[in-house]
Amino acid sequence: PQPARALRSKLRSKMPRKPTSDEAIRHAHFFLSNFIERTNSADHILPKNDMFSPFLGFCQVYPEYAKKKDGGLSNDGVSRAAFNKICLEYFEEGMRKPARNGNPGALDSNLAQQRRHFLRGRWRDPSVDEDELYLQKALSALTSQRMDAARKVLSDFSRWKPGPAGRGGERQSKKRCGGAGEGGSEEEDAYWAES
Repeated sequence: PQPARALRSKLRSKMPRKPTSDEAIRHAHFFLSNFIERTNSADHILPKNDMFSPFLGFCQVYPEYAKKKDGGLSNDGVSRAAFNKICLEYFEEGMRKPARNGNPGALDSNLAQQRRHFLRGRWRDPSVDEDELYLQKALSALTSQRMDAARKVLSDFSRWKPGPAGRGGERQSKKRCGGAGEGGSEEEDAYWAES
């Protein structure tokens, strides 16, 4: 068994891998630049490899440009690892423990583990007017079937919200100039009362 395993390993190392097609890389850049917004807030994060990750969204909108072994339909498509490297051109990477301040009973669960995330990015939300205006141009370049897939991904994925920030994360402060009871508008007062 050992010599056979060594031989297979040797053969695999000599077989060239099929390179990722330029078209797949172009579609990955289009997806990232149009469907995910770069922000300045450390509270805007995207999971790197789990549900709601950019690669999972890419696979649902452009399956023919994602590598088969990672859930796509292509032999020369973008792999998860290559896509995540492209993401680093747009976002920072960091560790985050989303459930840190969540339910203490969940600390032994999978949610309490630190996971890699892309920082300072958020899914564009078609239900937000500003995002919808931005998306109209990008979506108009797509086929109707792909446009429907993109709208579904954006609607579903934009609802994902990370858990509270752990130590060192930004926290929203309720005490702001013009906040509740400090001469702000009635709308601001209602907002702070709900928070």
